[in-house]
Amino acid sequence: MEDIDRSVMLKEKLLTAGIDEMVVHGIKGFSLRRVAAACGASCAAPYKHFKNKEDFIEEIIAYVNEKWDRLSSQIINAFDDPKERIAQLCIANVRFKISNPLYGMGKKTFDEKISSQVEAYFATDCDEKLFLVSTIVTGAATLMSEGKMDNTDSNFQLLRENILNELA
Repeated sequence: MEDIDRSVMLKEKLLTAGIDEMVVHGIKGFSLRRVAAACGASCAAPYKHFKNKEDFIEEIIAYVNEKWDRLSSQIINAFDDPKERIAQLCIANVRFKISNPLYGMGKKTFDEKISSQVEAYFATDCDEKLFLVSTIVTGAATLMSEGKMDNTDSNFQLLRENILNELA
């Protein structure tokens, strides 16, 4: 049992070190050796948990996306008011994108959970509203990530107000 726990802990350490590696070096510069060294593990350690480098990278992206799925599900369950639920999902999405730059890698669409909440709220003719909400959220995340807009509570309040205005 203890070996299983250690194995799970090492896999988790490899994934988090892999995230740091991808943020710093990108996919092309990704090194399994550096990841293993960052964990204090042997160069063979990543291969005990992942088939190859590509599999490892896919697992990293899935790991980050799973973190968002858990967080967004908690938010969906915490708010009864659909407008507030959407606003809080949008705020959390921007914060998540800022703190997890790998989130959304490989996705070509706006977040599915937010989209489905907007679509459910409007039921029909929601394309324009979904476009506006996704533009606001994506724009805020990009501006804050690039340091062109301050990551402050007042800006998140402004984001919330704009989302609520679009949902009115």
